[in-house]
Amino acid sequence: MKVLVVSEPGVDGVFRYVEGLCRFLWEQGAEVHLAYSDRRGSESLLELVDEVGERGGRTLNLGTSNRPSLSDARAFATLLGLARAVRPDVIHSHSSKAGFLARTLRFCGIRAVQCYHPHAYVGMRPVPGRFDTIYNLVESVLGRVANTIVVSADEEAFARQRLRLPESRVHMITNGVDLGVFSPVSPAEKRARREHLGVPADAIVLGSIGRLSAQKDPITLYRAFLRAASERPVVLLHVGMGELDGEIDRLVAGSGSVQRVFRFPYTSTPADFYKAVDGFILTSRYEGFSIAALEAVAANLPLILSDAPGNRDLLGHELSHCWCAAPGDVDGFARCIVSWHDRIAMAGPGMDPINHRQIARQRFERRDRYGDVVRLYRALLGGHHAWDARPPVSASAPATEELTTNAH
Repeated sequence: MKVLVVSEPGVDGVFRYVEGLCRFLWEQGAEVHLAYSDRRGSESLLELVDEVGERGGRTLNLGTSNRPSLSDARAFATLLGLARAVRPDVIHSHSSKAGFLARTLRFCGIRAVQCYHPHAYVGMRPVPGRFDTIYNLVESVLGRVANTIVVSADEEAFARQRLRLPESRVHMITNGVDLGVFSPVSPAEKRARREHLGVPADAIVLGSIGRLSAQKDPITLYRAFLRAASERPVVLLHVGMGELDGEIDRLVAGSGSVQRVFRFPYTSTPADFYKAVDGFILTSRYEGFSIAALEAVAANLPLILSDAPGNRDLLGHELSHCWCAAPGDVDGFARCIVSWHDRIAMAGPGMDPINHRQIARQRFERRDRYGDVVRLYRALLGGHHAWDARPPVSASAPATEELTTNAH
């Protein structure tokens, strides 16, 4: 099987999904090619590009951003050339820009099976933007010539009810997490991680990882944290950068709590971040299904989440240490942080066990979820490929069958 993976983001959660998918496909004997953009790149992206080449795949730098631009025409032309040269069985695109470029290939005679991961539709944001009607129209049209993989009930509802995509074109497969990489650590290892980062070893540390964008709403995060920090000795460790960097700088500088905020623009080893914190917070206005939150669950960390589209699926599980507030509710998140701090500060050996990792093991093991994606490929390819065409396994139950086959 030949799979062309197309992704505009080369950093953060979407890229971590793409990176894991490529490696899983290699395990299954697939031939993988990659079209990417270095406009939002990372060290890990460069490593993946090298690995694709070393394994005999073709790579293409689209050189485009997540916003519409004149460079999209050149990116589409070069992607069309790659698709014609590679002749993939499946084209799997990720996020709106890559989804637009890849699915439009259909109108130029590229007949590969098309799968698209929105990783949160732009139209899901609670306050519509000026161009949301256009975005939704594009998604509605292209959603009829490709298959869409949605990762949460909110995303599925948006696809079916708002975009009115045909039922046969929408497939629900939740995200997964690598339980071997993201796992709890001993107090000694946590101290070592903090010393490496320059974070106080004995503090109670709240962590967040994600880009500084309107979707993630870091303004609410920082305002709530600074309010809680006036009442409790909490520390914030945040990894991420974006268009709101300057505003965050001004908020922190004027707060009097500069010494309690530790910010890093990027990490090539996100697992180390979770090993350094005592809890995880995500104040997003909307999500597909946050990979960062799943990683925190696998690491058995307490959670503070916005009660927002995409997060509600995770909030629906019986998580033992989870607080939530409405999107944009600064006071509500501040109260959550104080409550979380007090519960952590009072915890002792053998008290109040956390069940988050158990839930991750039961519901979100990465190989099971990627296995569902591969089974979807097979079903869509049907008799046109040597791989058998069994239907995809439900994302609600772990996959138990062996996936490796003799691919041609």
